Amino acid sequence: MKDDRSYCSAIVRERLATAECGTLPESWPREGVLKVTTGEPYHEAPGSQDGVIVFLAVVEGAHGPYDYKGAAPEGSGPVRDAVVTFASGRKLGLVSYERRLGRIPDNEICGADGAVCFPAFYPNR
Repeated sequence: MKDDRSYCSAIVRERLATAECGTLPESWPREGVLKVTTGEPYHEAPGSQDGVIVFLAVVEGAHGPYDYKGAAPEGSGPVRDAVVTFASGRKLGLVSYERRLGRIPDNEICGADGAVCFPAFYPNR
């Protein structure tokens, strides 16, 4: 990447589901959270109504590991995270998780230190 605000992300299941590149915002209404994206619903079988939506959050700093605040909502997958360190020393956490299609739970995901929390299933809110 050309600088510490440029990024590309891809959601891959059995094949590429979505890919996007862009620039992270300089500020965000929720402290520490720079972007939350959702991919297209992934259907395990063509024409199936069952499927999952994969989410990716980009957060400032290294506050992980991340997990659901309270119990994991029914039909959600595990929360996975990794830290990327840019040449400038800036650190970003990449947090991925998924939920099955259907009712949207009202849960938050938080870092272990509690410094960063965000609505899990309502991107960019």
